[in-house]
Amino acid sequence: MNERKLKQLWAAARTEPAPVPPASFAEEVLRAARGLARGREPQSVSLFDQLNRLFPRLATISAVIILLCVAGDIICTLTGLPDVGEGTAQLAADNLLDTEDL
Repeated sequence: MNERKLKQLWAAARTEPAPVPPASFAEEVLRAARGLARGREPQSVSLFDQLNRLFPRLATISAVIILLCVAGDIICTLTGLPDVGEGTAQLAADNLLDTEDL
């Protein structure tokens, strides 16, 4: 854009009246400020924002479940019970693959 057109745009903008806010603007601003002061989030929250807030909790819960499974496998091994692989093979051999009744 050249200098002349910019000056024309600025001159036209200066002659325009300022926009008038709606009558309830002050109340809406105060209501929003009070809502944020109480810790509430704005109404329009995207799915991506919700997932970002939820992901740390999901990661922590997943890590706890994995640790519980590993601890359970170690405890089963120490007490002489079959571990997960042996138990699955034993169940498959005993119950699931018994085809004589068919």
